[in-house]
Amino acid sequence: MANIWDRVKGLFSGRGAITGLRDPALVELFGGRMSDAGINVTESTALTCSAVWSAVRVISESAASLPLITYRVGANGARIRATGHAVYDLLRDEPCPGVGSLVWREALYAHAILAGNGYAEIERRFDGTPIALWLIAPSRVNVRRGSDARIHYTVTQPNGGQIEIPARDMLHLRGLGGDGTIGYSVVRMARESIGLTMATEKFGAKFFGAGARPTGVLEHPGRLSDDARLRLRADYERLHSGIENAHRVAILEEGMKWSTSGTPPDDAQFLQTRQFQVSEIARWFNIPASKLRDTSGQTYSSMEAENLAFLTETLRPWLIRFEQELACKLLNPAEKKVLYFEHLVDGMLRADQAARYAAYAIGRNWGWLSVNEIRARENLEPVEGGDQYLQPLNMQSIGSPAGASAPSSTPALVPAPLAPPESAPGAVGDVPPPSAGV
Repeated sequence: MANIWDRVKGLFSGRGAITGLRDPALVELFGGRMSDAGINVTESTALTCSAVWSAVRVISESAASLPLITYRVGANGARIRATGHAVYDLLRDEPCPGVGSLVWREALYAHAILAGNGYAEIERRFDGTPIALWLIAPSRVNVRRGSDARIHYTVTQPNGGQIEIPARDMLHLRGLGGDGTIGYSVVRMARESIGLTMATEKFGAKFFGAGARPTGVLEHPGRLSDDARLRLRADYERLHSGIENAHRVAILEEGMKWSTSGTPPDDAQFLQTRQFQVSEIARWFNIPASKLRDTSGQTYSSMEAENLAFLTETLRPWLIRFEQELACKLLNPAEKKVLYFEHLVDGMLRADQAARYAAYAIGRNWGWLSVNEIRARENLEPVEGGDQYLQPLNMQSIGSPAGASAPSSTPALVPAPLAPPESAPGAVGDVPPPSAGV
């Protein structure tokens, strides 16, 4: 840092230590780094890249839209929603005043996905119960591990002052990290990939903005004066630069000719490069390229299979990180034994109607789903008698007495038909009518 400050001071002293406002040292001092493609890549500028924006948006929105439930362990390990606990309402409604749960979680995930770390200060009542979770921008937080092996958080306030926040009062959602103290910034790690993507987009914009023509030179057989050269350049750019002047016919006088000096975009594989960079960004964020609206390499046979891959490979690590951090910071030691947090992911795996009904039929016929449980999954009201479970008649428990074997007939889900009534002809014990033959 001292070397950077020396070069910055040289800029104002006139010694030329800084080459310009795009000097890498100056860019790094103010929070960014210049990529080899000549693009300043920071967490903020990276969001101007459509692939990065889409990746962050899809992951954060998908994770934040999943219901986050606080459960209590009941008798025999039953899962019971802890609706009476303060944390249940805090996470469901407003983690901080004026900010809904989805918006709050979406912002926290976006911070963690981009910068590698998402922070929220925990405000507590006198008895230690959390009552608010205040989001903090990652750029304002400095994290270090002290000599006591504990993590310390120093937060820079808007007025320039600094405060220390104990680790127990800082909700810290980390991404992939080296020592578990902080997470790596994906933007910093992927600087060159993101820089190349942004440079390619900028090149395309300039290419079409210049009239969709490659750069080149006007060759004159003689020698032009300085004024003539400047006037010729100005006239040519005025007539042939800009998208509105594309495809105009150029008239060259006095034996001049046009020679192309730039590389045509088709030779540089411009479109292929832009398409490849979308896949490259998808790899950095561990997200299927189809989620970035790139279907060129579609590998999933159905939306259900794609959502399953997205859930297990992309979202699940983030969800588990968040659940464990909530349990670590929002629950006291006694509560940790009986309370836990879990996201409901069934909605993401919701199949089409035919597949759902087939699955319901299997669960109902084999006795592990009731009518009302099925209706609840379809957002329907319960019905009277819908809490009963079926059991196939040819099934029995392991260790049943010998001789109590099930019939070998096809499994029946309802009792066998009753014997015909005594008045019915041909019933057992009936005397054949006189008209019947012997």
